Amino acid sequence: MKKFLGKAVLSAALVSALPQIAHARLNPVLDQAGPPATVFEPGHLPFTVTLRDDLVVDLETFAVFAHPGEQVRIRSNRPLSWIEGETSRPASAELDWTAPVAQGLTRVRLEDEDGNAMQLNLVVMRHQSPDDGETINGYRLGSYPSEPYLGHENYRAPESFLEVSEGLEDLAVSPHFRLGQFLCKQPANGGPQYLVLSERLLVKLERILEAANERGWRTDGFYVMSGYRTPAYNASIGNGANSRHIFGGAADIFIDTDGDGMMDDLNGDGVNDRQDAAALFDLVESLSQDPSFAELAGGLGEYAPNAHHGPFVHVDERGWNVQWGRPTR
Repeated sequence: MKKFLGKAVLSAALVSALPQIAHARLNPVLDQAGPPATVFEPGHLPFTVTLRDDLVVDLETFAVFAHPGEQVRIRSNRPLSWIEGETSRPASAELDWTAPVAQGLTRVRLEDEDGNAMQLNLVVMRHQSPDDGETINGYRLGSYPSEPYLGHENYRAPESFLEVSEGLEDLAVSPHFRLGQFLCKQPANGGPQYLVLSERLLVKLERILEAANERGWRTDGFYVMSGYRTPAYNASIGNGANSRHIFGGAADIFIDTDGDGMMDDLNGDGVNDRQDAAALFDLVESLSQDPSFAELAGGLGEYAPNAHHGPFVHVDERGWNVQWGRPTR
């Protein structure tokens, strides 16, 4: 049984967390309980593909989110066959894809001459019409900032959103993450939910997860406490108007191998508290010193438990490194 500091506070936290924990237990996408496999499998391939000229991916499974009709540039460091259902393209290092105009999912297998394969889940999003105002197909989004933060293009309001129709929450977006883990907590009110999700964030989370296992924290995934937030939901919880969450580029995470909805005892002191979030923070901070991690630069925050949640770490992919919240070492 876990030991906590501050019984009154943590008891309230557990009570407040019950709806979230119950939802996780009912949704296998969010349920990361149960013993992990003996050996962690990072899911790397002996080849890479580069998406839109700047994101390098070497994972066995990956999702690409495209605007309707978008020309998606895909390049590989070796010739790959493009296998789509019963059709295929000759092996090539140039694997560009033109997204259909209609929203939906296309599954593609990229295979090298040795049989190594990447499963690409290509998802066409739904364009938001100006007539939709602060909604899309009845789902409330709220208002995005009229101008991108400090002129950064990745802070520009999204033009298309991914429609999460029934069953799509189970879609693998990378080897260890599913689409449903990043849904906003805002209810759908009878229709589908919508979100945006950064492909760069997925690569970053996979890198951190692999490092966590190398550190000795054996886990097959992170509990994503908060992924995408609509601007309306983000404002309702008092978060800043330029939060990376509203652009699908942030995740609040913790390690929870026993499925109790709280951070595990990572530092081995027998107590589950803020120092466990600090340990995860330090791991991510150490990765930022690696030049190969530079393309994944972003925010890193550490949070103490309160009446609404346990300790957790925020990570994002804003493009430059900034940190906050780490307690005194």
